[in-house]
Amino acid sequence: MATINSPGIGSGLDVNNIVEQLLSAEASAPKNRLDRQEARLQVELSGYGAMRGSLSSLQSALTALNKPSTFQGRSISSSDDDVLTVTSNGKTSRASYDIDVSRLAKSHTLSTDPGLAAAQFSDVNDVLGTGSLTFKFGSNDYDPDTDSYSGFTQNPDRASETIEITDGSLIGIRDAINQADIGATASLVFDGEFYRLAITSDDTGEQNAMQISVDDGDAVDDDASGLSLLAFNESATHLAQTGVATDAAFTVNGINITSASNTVSDAIESATINLKSVGNASVSVSLDKGKVSAAVSKFVENYNGFIDIMNQLTAYNPESNEAGALNGDALTRGITSSLRRLISDPVGEMGDTLSILSEVGVTTDSKTGRLQLNSETLNQQLDDNFERFAGLFSAHGEPSDAGISFLRASDDTAIGDYSVNITTAASRGSLSGSALANLEIVEGSNDRLDLSVNGVSASIVLTAGSYSASQLAAELQAQINNSTALKNAGASVLVSESGGVLSIQSQRYGSASAVEITGGNGSTDLFGNDPVSTEGNDVAGTIGGIAATGNGQILSGTGDAKGLTLHVSGVAGDRGTVNFNRGYADRMDTYLQSLLGNDGLLESKTEALQSRIESVNDDRAALQRRLETIETRLRAQFGALDGLIASLQSTGDYLTQQLQSLPTIGSNNK
Repeated sequence: MATINSPGIGSGLDVNNIVEQLLSAEASAPKNRLDRQEARLQVELSGYGAMRGSLSSLQSALTALNKPSTFQGRSISSSDDDVLTVTSNGKTSRASYDIDVSRLAKSHTLSTDPGLAAAQFSDVNDVLGTGSLTFKFGSNDYDPDTDSYSGFTQNPDRASETIEITDGSLIGIRDAINQADIGATASLVFDGEFYRLAITSDDTGEQNAMQISVDDGDAVDDDASGLSLLAFNESATHLAQTGVATDAAFTVNGINITSASNTVSDAIESATINLKSVGNASVSVSLDKGKVSAAVSKFVENYNGFIDIMNQLTAYNPESNEAGALNGDALTRGITSSLRRLISDPVGEMGDTLSILSEVGVTTDSKTGRLQLNSETLNQQLDDNFERFAGLFSAHGEPSDAGISFLRASDDTAIGDYSVNITTAASRGSLSGSALANLEIVEGSNDRLDLSVNGVSASIVLTAGSYSASQLAAELQAQINNSTALKNAGASVLVSESGGVLSIQSQRYGSASAVEITGGNGSTDLFGNDPVSTEGNDVAGTIGGIAATGNGQILSGTGDAKGLTLHVSGVAGDRGTVNFNRGYADRMDTYLQSLLGNDGLLESKTEALQSRIESVNDDRAALQRRLETIETRLRAQFGALDGLIASLQSTGDYLTQQLQSLPTIGSNNK
């Protein structure tokens, strides 16, 4: 029997169409079910995406209200910006200040003196001489009228610097000074007749005047020739003083104040004054209420945006029988209820502080759940109780002792009042000499000191010369603090003297604070044979009656106070209490983080929905595989049927032919 290659050829049946209709009937119900299931899951996933977006916006709106700095802002202004400008860089007290500027701070300026024949330069390439220049910065006692230089006191914060001069021309000396970057700038000025080398201290103020000593290549350091023309010290004053180093002088509300700089940061609490000219100006400081008001408005706006989204996602229209994407969803109802409860629960005891949002003009509409802001009430509270807003919104600690500052808290810090008792006040490491210091420093003999400050090693070289005890202390402090190793480590010291005995104190607090002499040819001459080194102490004590952890002046709580971090200055003893509370922004942010974090509820819910959508796709793939099996079986069955029918047709055709060939009964056969 011939093979049938196309279904239906043998039987005449439309097998392809029959199989397709059977498969369509088989797939219709499960396919529709899977399509409806995926569509429902996609709508739910989209709904959670919209909710997540609105919650993220709400969390962002809480950021400003969750920062204590938002409530420390001050608005500060000057009545005359030509006299002075002023900026606030912290919690400036509300006040008005009358400021009268009588003198600006100026830099010390020296120049070559054409009154000396050897200093009459007609060309910038004219040569003075070679050798070295040693610069010291401090306050000098110089009278230009009598050309008398009677004293110099070194600035303890600036080390002396020596510059080698190999190109002795005016240009060469200028470039050598500028390239050395020592805090002085050189320039060449033509006065209409002669070129003059001018040298200016980079910093203003009386303590930043320059003293210049010369080691002249001609072996004479104080004559009026060669490199010695640049001398300005007790031995020789060949440079002309063209600009006197002066401090700024001004009054604040009648109080006399001087400053080495025209930028003054300590005259008004947490404010910086920039003096610009002689004159009078008033400065007014007011609370930066606008910043807080804007933050509260943004919070209300974004909370209402969340409520609107939730109302849309959970809505049901009985007329159209249409429901929102998350209608009836238990998690959605729980989130909305939790946030509504968070903004309605008080954050403190009523009457003691601002404790509920309605006190600052934020109320809830009972019908819609949206917040309403009464700007008049908010502004009135900002006027009357500005200092209480931080506690209403942020995680905030309020110490009763002025010497204790609240720094931060953690999610583990429990709300409450914590007593603070200091058993050991923080201290700084120090070293004191055991003998009078040798005030005569000789190069290569007793000028080097090796020491360690806070565990950082450094070696310094003192400038040779004869000192008073205070001058030597200033030189030593300047050289130590100018050490590259110590500057890179952020270490510095304060050097003092008492009765000719030197002492070094680290500027760092805590057990890591220490000063040690490790060597150097000047160690004994400076500090004697048995200097006494005392290590610093970390602050120690209790917070809430439980031992706390100290690091320098930082004290961190444990137990319920875990994460509560305080800065403690002052003495040991009972230091009052710290009232710690969590405001609305902090509480809501913590809750939102539990929803929006990588391991939060919404992430888990989203992953579950994605997994269910993937499961629907797996079911589709399984359905497709089952349909392919059914199709193979049906085609095999119809193929067999087709072959059987074709065989029967062939047999029928054969029988028909045979019957047609039989003789007809009754006919004549010839």
